[in-house]
Amino acid sequence: MTYNGYNTYTKKGLGSVKIGRYLCPQCGKSLEEDRSFWEELKADFFEVLRLIYQRLRVHHVSYQGISWILELIFPRGKDTIYQTFNSTMGSTVTQPVKEIQIVHYDEQFPKKGRNHRYRLTLLDTSRKVIAEELHRKKDTETIKAFLERHLNPSKPTFVVTDLYPSYPEVFNEFFGENLIHQLCLLHLNKRIVQDFPRKPTIEQLQTMYQLLNIFYNREQELDMLEAMAKKEREVKQGDAKQYRAWLIKARSVFRAFVYELKLKRRRERKNLVQKAYMEAVDIFKGLMAKIDSLDTKVKKRLRKIEKNWDRYTAFYFVQGAPATNNPIENYYSTSLKTHRKKQFRSDVGIENQMKLSQIKRAGMLKGCGRTLIDVLSRFRPFLASG
Repeated sequence: MTYNGYNTYTKKGLGSVKIGRYLCPQCGKSLEEDRSFWEELKADFFEVLRLIYQRLRVHHVSYQGISWILELIFPRGKDTIYQTFNSTMGSTVTQPVKEIQIVHYDEQFPKKGRNHRYRLTLLDTSRKVIAEELHRKKDTETIKAFLERHLNPSKPTFVVTDLYPSYPEVFNEFFGENLIHQLCLLHLNKRIVQDFPRKPTIEQLQTMYQLLNIFYNREQELDMLEAMAKKEREVKQGDAKQYRAWLIKARSVFRAFVYELKLKRRRERKNLVQKAYMEAVDIFKGLMAKIDSLDTKVKKRLRKIEKNWDRYTAFYFVQGAPATNNPIENYYSTSLKTHRKKQFRSDVGIENQMKLSQIKRAGMLKGCGRTLIDVLSRFRPFLASG
């Protein structure tokens, strides 16, 4: 073989390589050294880039944002990134998702005399009771021991809880990587409402409904509040007494409007419409963009939502998963009503009431086929005459 120079292969921004070229003296055919190592190097590099695209998209970074970041590493245009990302996602074969167990967890505090007891409950997706126990305390170890008796930590599990601060740590310690934790959106909305005064201004109501609009469609309420807020700014310029009178009437009109919407949903057997995931992301980003102009309590609430965003949005990524703990709240309301749970004098009384509710839900209280009269009539032959 006769050496015949080289071919240069270049990848802009990465470098170039010279691959030897040879000429066969017998047949005159031109041959080239193997350059597969160069192709493998480039493939490895661009595979890492694709992984970077995926990780940034998981955190909702825009294609333009990714392009700006890569200007510091290896410049790529946003269109190139978009096309590469879509191609990668289209060719990726995902592993079948393991069966995920979905459970609801909550606690109720029935009272024995002057002492509280703690009713720990697990429900499945069909609203059947997995387990229910009564305890004298509700610390981390008690909850974990309760979970150990009734759930398998090695099984992927979607758990819905309220917003109690210790729950993320407790359930994460028990399930580890098998945990998908959903914080109840109903409880979140209650907290949002509690962050505002009982007698808010229209501007405060508008901010409240902007937060409530993150996960549920409250556009109709916001449209009305936008018009009312404009009117409020005009009325505020005048007499303070007239403004207070106007505000009382405006709040009353708005609450009547909200109540009518609620009645309409009930008549049509509908719930509030949940926002699509990306729509919720966009609304939340819009609120965070103006966070400096908001009240202190609203700022804190938004930052708490940001901190727990993955836990508030877990239901979007598990088919059929619930966003709220409503099933267990409904179960509590029918099995041990709020005004009743304070009236028991012993643990046995509380446990019996809980068990009675389970018997009822199991259909064991249905008619036995005989009436009291039927049974009593069988005693007639034995009644004393006269």
